[in-house]
This record gives sequence, structure tokens and C-alpha cells, in this order.
Amino acid sequence: MCSHVMPTSGACRMAPPPFQISAPFTLRAFWPEKEAGGAKRSPAAGAGKRARWRRAVCRRALWHKAGMSGEFARSLGKGSPAPGPVPDGVIRLYSMRYCPFAQRTRLVLAAKGINHETVNINLKNKPDWFFEKNPFGLVPVLETSKGQLIYESPITCEYLDEAYPEKKLYPTDPYEKARQKMLLEHFSKIPALSYKCLLGIRNGEDVSGPKDEYCAILVRLEKILLNGKTKFFGGNSVSMIDYMIWPWFERMESFKLLDCLEQTPALKRWVEDMKQDPAVQATITDAQIYKGYLELYLKNSHEACDYGL
Repeated sequence: MCSHVMPTSGACRMAPPPFQISAPFTLRAFWPEKEAGGAKRSPAAGAGKRARWRRAVCRRALWHKAGMSGEFARSLGKGSPAPGPVPDGVIRLYSMRYCPFAQRTRLVLAAKGINHETVNINLKNKPDWFFEKNPFGLVPVLETSKGQLIYESPITCEYLDEAYPEKKLYPTDPYEKARQKMLLEHFSKIPALSYKCLLGIRNGEDVSGPKDEYCAILVRLEKILLNGKTKFFGGNSVSMIDYMIWPWFERMESFKLLDCLEQTPALKRWVEDMKQDPAVQATITDAQIYKGYLELYLKNSHEACDYGL
């Protein structure tokens, strides 16, 4: 679930036409040579941001090509009309672009190549009808063409793996599947500790206690990875457990916790290996863009969920 103690429908029956990229035009459109007011940008100051925009544009092209342009739809807030029925042959995801819990479900949808549409919800200004989809008012939520509703991120991911069995992400062996779920319990405190450290640093508080606890969990995960003698937590290919824990590793830089990986070299290698996974590449958010979102979110801005659009 996206409890968010911190932190127009994308419906489309047909995939949109191929999205052509022209790098000079795209970068000029997104990154003009002059700042507002006419001041010229220095090459050094703009280089890093131009690179980030280039990556963002390439990801957008990938999503368009995959028929998942709803990922970029603006969020629906209070007063927005509810989307219509889910078309046959499609599953709908109610999401929020920056939510790590919803990213779990997005990763599974991408990894399994499931035909879906995305409706982004403004979690700072939720539409009343969304509570009919999930009484807790949280994302992610899945809705089928039969009107069936599934929520809570681990449940949505397991549902997708069972309902679309062509490419299984959970092991078929009962013990191995149970082992992945037990490993998730080892990880379970990481989301709350991440936000506790972030808010503590922002408020000038001593975060040594929660940070030590956070690092201790990473050391435990490191031992599990080493004992398995495999590249990923479920074997030598990415599986469900890797996707379930990935969103918080992606956000380590934004939460100012990246130094914790220095104690866990095997886990650090796992992070680099995960960055090569196509589903991760399709859902990843640049750290600087995520920081911009966090700044707005922590100010309770209704614009936070649409940051960057």
C-alpha cells in the first residue's frame, strides 16, 4: 500500500503510434539555451540536467511504444469524474507516479508484459469515488473488466502472477515461494525507516538510531544473498522478491541513505544488476526528479503528484 506517511485516465484500447525522438529538437523543447529572463545557461551547469532530461525522454518513448502512456497522465483529484468501465482484455492500475508501493505493481505489469492502462490518483487531494475502489484510499489498486478490485501491493503482485501465468515471477516450488515471502518480512521495516531518516534529516534531528537499524537490515539481506550464491535473491534471474524490494533501493540517494551500501558489497552489485533489468528501466525515476517531488510532497502541495509533467 502507499500509506504516504511522507509520500485524466490513461485508458487506451489501442497502443499509441510509435513515438519518434529527435534529440536536438527534444532537448531544445525541454531545455532551452536561455533561462527565464534571458540569462544564458553555462554548458557545465546545464550538462547534468540535459542528460537527465534525455533519459526521461527516452523512457517516455519506451512507454509510448509499449502502450503504457497512462504512466504520464496527470493525476485525478477531488472533483474529477470517475473513469468508465475497464475494457475487455485490459486490466487497470490506479497508481501514483512516485509511489514505491505502486511501483511494485508497475514492475510486475512491465516484467510480465501485461496489457494494462494506468489511472494516476492525486494522493494529496483524492477524488471521493476512489474510496469506492479502495476503502483505505491507497494505491496501488487493480480493477478488472469484470469490476473486480484488488489492493495492497503484495496482493496485487501475487494476483497478477496467478492471473497471467505465462511468465511466472514467483517460484512454482511451494518452499521457494514461502522463502521469498519470509525474505520480504526481513525487509518489512525498511519503508518506515527510510521515511523516518528522511524526515529526521530534514528537521535537523539525530537519525543515528533509525539509520543504524536500516543498515543492520541491509547487512542481514547481504548475508541472505551471499548464502544463496546467486545473482538475485530468487536465483540467477530477477524474480518477484527482487521487484518487491527494489523501489526502496532506487530511492536510497533521495533518502540520503546511499552510504549504507558501502557495508554491503554484494547488495551493491545486486543494485547495479537490477538497473539493467528492462522492467526496472521502464519504471525508474531519476533521483533529482524524485527529490523535486519530495520537496513539494513534504510541503503538502497538491501539485506534488504531477511534478515534472
